[in-house]
Amino acid sequence: MRIIPVLLIAGIASGVSHLATAQQIYKVVNKDGSVTYTDKPVPDASPVELGPDNRMDSPPAQPVKPTVKVKTPARRAPSVITVLQPDDQATVRNNAGNMQIAARVTNTQKGDIYQLYLNGELKSEQPTPLFTLNNLPRGAHTFYIVHADNTGKTLASTPPRTFYLHQASRLINNN
Repeated sequence: MRIIPVLLIAGIASGVSHLATAQQIYKVVNKDGSVTYTDKPVPDASPVELGPDNRMDSPPAQPVKPTVKVKTPARRAPSVITVLQPDDQATVRNNAGNMQIAARVTNTQKGDIYQLYLNGELKSEQPTPLFTLNNLPRGAHTFYIVHADNTGKTLASTPPRTFYLHQASRLINNN
């Protein structure tokens, strides 16, 4: 559909007869109430009749509305992370220093990432909230988990938790 500029319509209204006789003009009332004039017959278009003096009534002035609609991204519902294991202040017994940290996360989406911070350092970043740790030294360890979207924006995190890793010692006399 070719849109006829307002200047052309003004030219027709001011008596420029060679423009008015060149083609039929059609009026289209858009869904938003705005009016478009065109030289192509489109659905719901009505022909504009020009009088003997080649004048037509101008449409009432309407506020200009943007033609491009910007889509605002939908806000995600807040995420909630629940640590399943280990419990806070738990004692973990494993002579090899191996264990798992597991969490359940609500409102996840494809591409989300989970970060495990152990003793203040990023230990692992992966697409699931189940972390396997190997060869940890005995003693107290503090961790927290961060849930982030695919751009790295933090969506939720757990409060820090502490667990105690116990290992058998060769120094203890077992006689």
